[in-house]
Amino acid sequence: MIVVLSGEGPTDLGQCGNAQGRCEDTDFQIGPMTILLDQMLESRLDYSLRSIPGGYQYVGKAALEEREEARKKEHRSVSFVGKKRAQETGYFFINAWMLADIALQIESEREDQVLAVLFRDCDGTRSTMSGIWATKWDAMVNGFNRAEFSRGVPMLPKSTSEAWLLCLAQNQPYQNCHKLEELPGNVESANHPKKKLDAAFGAHKSANELCEWLDENPIDEERASSMPSFKAFKLELERALMEVAH
Repeated sequence: MIVVLSGEGPTDLGQCGNAQGRCEDTDFQIGPMTILLDQMLESRLDYSLRSIPGGYQYVGKAALEEREEARKKEHRSVSFVGKKRAQETGYFFINAWMLADIALQIESEREDQVLAVLFRDCDGTRSTMSGIWATKWDAMVNGFNRAEFSRGVPMLPKSTSEAWLLCLAQNQPYQNCHKLEELPGNVESANHPKKKLDAAFGAHKSANELCEWLDENPIDEERASSMPSFKAFKLELERALMEVAH
């Protein structure tokens, strides 16, 4: 099995270190959300995909945009963002669609089943978070469906990935983690999850340091599932893995 990833940068799923839009193996600079994902996969597969050459492949935003432009030229009659789909919703829809398109191509080239994970932060304010999260989640699911790809998984932390990490890193790990999803996604806020996470550690940790910390402190999925956005990801991951198994 191959897992194709696309995220926002080094502090979530990671990034390419080869100045290219796509990468794998040593060219893929793994991020903390990939470590978390790998732990969840290892508990089900009994092996880490990090130990498999080409097990993880990363697709950057630029590569998704290039695939979108190529598809537009091939299918000029296809509407990527219709009148009924808001521009922001369309962005998440198209990202998922293009990632699925690339995943299907890799599946054909490598002759192996592929699972795709699309990471995006929810962001938003406390008052708008619930509606924004549902809208973005549905857009990503619909994008995977548009490509007729059943093994696509949205990874949409509320409000940001740091809220998930804070659940583990706070003074009392896993206590009242659902409340962390109410922290504002506005980076200017003193209560932004990034600032709360730095405070929990007593210092800012780099992406590599967060990866090392997660390796030493594996996630307890059941306890972390008190966070609705994490639970939604966990359930979709399990559903997609069932598709791979069958």
